Amino acid sequence: MKQLLVFSLLLLAAICQAEVATDLEIEKCVLSMSGSTATAEAECGWLTVPENPANPDGKTIRLRFALARALKPEPDSTPIFFFAGGPGQAASELWVQLEGPFKKLQKNHDIVLMDQRGTGSASTLKCELDDQSIELRMDYGKATEQALECLSKVEGDPRFYTTTIAMADYEQLRQALGYEKINLMGVSYGTRAVLEYLRRYPDQVRSIVLDSLVPPELLLGSEHSLNLDQTMDSILTDCLNDASCAEYFPKVKAQLQQLITKTRAAPKMLVVDDPLTGDPIELEANIEVLALALRMLSYSSQTQAMLPFLISDAVNTDNPERLVTQALMVISGMEDTINHWMELAVICSEDYPLMQARPQDATTILGEMLHKLLIAQCEVWPRGVVPDDFHKPFKSDVPTLLLSGEFDPVTPPRYADQVAKHLSQHSNLVVKGQGHSVSFSKCTSGIVTEFITKVDPGDLDISCLEQQRRSPFFINLMGPTP
Repeated sequence: MKQLLVFSLLLLAAICQAEVATDLEIEKCVLSMSGSTATAEAECGWLTVPENPANPDGKTIRLRFALARALKPEPDSTPIFFFAGGPGQAASELWVQLEGPFKKLQKNHDIVLMDQRGTGSASTLKCELDDQSIELRMDYGKATEQALECLSKVEGDPRFYTTTIAMADYEQLRQALGYEKINLMGVSYGTRAVLEYLRRYPDQVRSIVLDSLVPPELLLGSEHSLNLDQTMDSILTDCLNDASCAEYFPKVKAQLQQLITKTRAAPKMLVVDDPLTGDPIELEANIEVLALALRMLSYSSQTQAMLPFLISDAVNTDNPERLVTQALMVISGMEDTINHWMELAVICSEDYPLMQARPQDATTILGEMLHKLLIAQCEVWPRGVVPDDFHKPFKSDVPTLLLSGEFDPVTPPRYADQVAKHLSQHSNLVVKGQGHSVSFSKCTSGIVTEFITKVDPGDLDISCLEQQRRSPFFINLMGPTP
């Protein structure tokens, strides 16, 4: 224990005293994203840092960053640093999606997107499994085997891929690029990263945008079961309050319970196509498969709109094939955008050691499966040092904009309320009818742009939020009512 304490102190001291590399080589590049044919131009470079901050002369890792220069000849001097979600997304790859929504922001500000250590194609935590097939089945023994397989393959040491260490990388990049103050923007897990950067380097921050918040106190994954049940109930209630949806699916809440009860008692055997390979997949559509399918379809407003039809269809046909197939399509679109092993490096170090069993989750749709999955993998995955204050809330007077989706199954609006209590200058907005990640629509990106320009959360034109609506509910395979 004494040795661990000494190691912890040395590591955290090294994080604060990291030496800054100023000889960055930056060149024009074309960025792409897995699963998309779109590309975007930017400037790219590499930041070289020690993998273990306490050993600056030891092994180094290279972190890719993309820099989208301001479009105006004489821009604002404060850039926007964007922090991706997951954990495990590579920020530089997201510029393909963000270039359009960020066009107004880019007029006056440089935009910096660095791949957090452990993410991106060059990550030392990258691992290609022998079995790459997509599946919804929860096999805890296989999960442990996969974690051990990747530990034998990855080049990096997962203990040094925590959020706090990563924020020292971002501070080093800020200094190397010559910026004095920066604006921070994070989505989902990226909000944890933003808040941790703010905690460690408050004097460098001009403003903050937090989309789909993770409060410091939250243990990632600990409330997924509770949040999914609450969101599913809200979506189906919204359906029953919609004339068209209520006409076609008047018993949808009862049908969901009927589907859950029957799946628990007598799961169906299905043969569905793998969205990536086209190969047939035979699986038992048990309660875990059903729960994960519902969870994946609850993330966005577009897939939420399909849920009443898919639930009713599964009950009426006594076959959940369409529901499971739609979920597999969502998963296939995310499969290559998240590095699960970086995700484990974060969660197993920062959250899992503090988690406790939640027997109250047993009656939820998801049950205790995600906690059991973490046990299966985190018990064999190396854990890094986390500062004692990491999960403690802290006060800040930095101007902050908080954004939440009304029907977010992962980071519901109450999380933003939790963070807002500690911010003296903030605007806390809920976007009606939306799910997870809400800052990139025409309306919300305009609000973000105005906020970063003015840095005054009390003086924003938010009238467009009144016109924000959820996606229309599907009534059949063709979509919503005409």
